[in-house]
Amino acid sequence: MKHLIKILLLVLSLTLMVGCASDWVSSGSGSSSAPSDSSSDSWQETQERINEQMAVDAANAAAQQQNNDAMAAAQQTMNQHNDEFNQNGLH
Repeated sequence: MKHLIKILLLVLSLTLMVGCASDWVSSGSGSSSAPSDSSSDSWQETQERINEQMAVDAANAAAQQQNNDAMAAAQQTMNQHNDEFNQNGLH
């Protein structure tokens, strides 16, 4: 049962990372506004790229934090199992 929890947490973390990455790739880039001035368009495109990168960074940070949480939970489960093993004198 404990191994199943660790596996499920790892799969969840990986799924979230892959999902975030595929959403970013499929969203593409480009401006929906009509071009008016080349410097204005360039500035707008730069802002859009910055916003996209910030969204990707935030998604990656969230996925990494969930992965860290899953690894911490797995380590805690292993520690509890080892404590039980040692308390029962099964070594």
